[in-house]
Amino acid sequence: MREIKFRAWDGKRYTTDFFITSEGTVFKPHYDRNAEIVSDFTIEQFTGLHDKNGKEIYEGDLIKYGSDAPLEVIYRESCFCYNQKSRYISRLQIFDNINKIEVIGNIHENPELLEVAK
Repeated sequence: MREIKFRAWDGKRYTTDFFITSEGTVFKPHYDRNAEIVSDFTIEQFTGLHDKNGKEIYEGDLIKYGSDAPLEVIYRESCFCYNQKSRYISRLQIFDNINKIEVIGNIHENPELLEVAK
């Protein structure tokens, strides 16, 4: 069974210190039993896969696959895939060769990597 995990980008850094209500409200908990509502988090889900170095792969990550330009991991039409110049390649096509994939950054902290790919 795949482990279901999320991370959130708060505009400055990633965190896992948050929770989401069934209505979709995101809270950043404080340990005094109060919580701060946060509306500007970007929530990204764990794919359930690890790269060749054992690093968890999340949507929003930028991966290197062989000699290809960096690729963005996305969630589209109920599956994880990567975006290659607006051509969406399914998880089965790329992630079957997981031992060749390396996470090299993410879209928030390393947007310049995608600029190189254009």
